[in-house]
Amino acid sequence: MTLHNKLFMSNLELEGENCPAWDFITDEDWQSVLNNFVFKIADSFAFAGVFKKADLFPDGLSYFGDWVLEAGGLVEADDDIVCMFQLNESCKAKLLQYEFAVHNFKSEKFSDYYEFDQLYFFSGERLIANYINHEGMIVFLDLNDNEAILIESLDPHLKAAFVDSSAFAAAFNANRYS
Repeated sequence: MTLHNKLFMSNLELEGENCPAWDFITDEDWQSVLNNFVFKIADSFAFAGVFKKADLFPDGLSYFGDWVLEAGGLVEADDDIVCMFQLNESCKAKLLQYEFAVHNFKSEKFSDYYEFDQLYFFSGERLIANYINHEGMIVFLDLNDNEAILIESLDPHLKAAFVDSSAFAAAFNANRYS
């Protein structure tokens, strides 16, 4: 069985003077990729830097008060130990609201928002996706053949936004050394 590493980037350009270049993920694309791909293969998720459920409620932040968060075990992701949460219907609905990662609230300690730079998705304990908010990309790791085939069922413009990680690295290196 072949394992596939893919990147999802909107309007990705792998050729030209300023390559690689891409746009931030739109709300519609985020929702479609989650509903038609990620939610079909993932059963849990985690936030970078969140070791326990209480980490989501610093200094009275109540943003997660209406999420049904069912904590699972701890797992390693991207050199971080994180608490996995079940990807239940409540969490799916909240994650579909693309701006969940940046939410406003009043605090003297934080400057008007609490942002999650990375969100991880798992199948069992296997890390399958890493959404990097500030980069506007989703990194898919070690997808099996059946999971990779699901990409082919996506809308053409979404399917075109998936690229092999090696192709992206080659374009980056070609531009860097030219």
